[in-house]
Amino acid sequence: MKYLAAFGLLAATTLPAAAADVIFEETVVTPVVAMTAPSWTGFYIGAQAGGGFNPSNPDNISIIPSFPGAFPGSAFGSNYTSSFESGFVGGGHVGYDYQVGNWVVGAILDINATDIGERQSAFSSTPAFYTAERSLDFLATGRLRGGYLLTPQTLLYATGGVAYGDVNYRFEANSAPFATAVAFPDDSDRWGYTVGGGLEFLATDNISFGVEYLYTNLGDDDSTTRFSAGPFGGGVGGFTDFTGTSDFDFHTITAKISYRFN
Repeated sequence: MKYLAAFGLLAATTLPAAAADVIFEETVVTPVVAMTAPSWTGFYIGAQAGGGFNPSNPDNISIIPSFPGAFPGSAFGSNYTSSFESGFVGGGHVGYDYQVGNWVVGAILDINATDIGERQSAFSSTPAFYTAERSLDFLATGRLRGGYLLTPQTLLYATGGVAYGDVNYRFEANSAPFATAVAFPDDSDRWGYTVGGGLEFLATDNISFGVEYLYTNLGDDDSTTRFSAGPFGGGVGGFTDFTGTSDFDFHTITAKISYRFN
């Protein structure tokens, strides 16, 4: 009996102490961070590079004598060729976008150096050649654009506005060393329009990448070279005009990168 009483006393003193040594681990609660959608609102600057092309050849050169008894092709040209010279297009841009829900509207200005152009030639039976060339040194556009967010980071948009280009004109011939040639205009500032669309991806809050297509038309390019004297004047003080009247139009596709200040 004495042993039982001692055992009970020992248990009563040791069990509370053992219970005090038990460690309970607290459950760690990971906070849930709400993902915020990126914003397209703000100014941006960037660069673009690509190419310009036109699968349709320009109209052939027109040869128009002014004196009696002459007609186009009689002596000055019987075969014609024309082609569009594809080339590089690249430069910089600046713009501003404003986001309303899934819609984005904005404006953009860009300027590009180019080496695209048109070439039109006539060949006569003498034999001789007459070649008119138009080249575009640079192109600038001012456009509005508007689009829809396919995802918070991906914008599909349409764009359109005015276009300005510096078109240079050059004429070559090998059969008239004694004739006087006057080209007009020698150089020409051309205004027109541009329309197109693109796809842009917001890689980070400040960096976006995109690809853009534009159709640009700089209007009628009525460049003319006038030859007088010799056979070109008909011996009566007349002249012969070599004229190109096709629209200076083309397509461009460029890849773009922009830095956004939002």
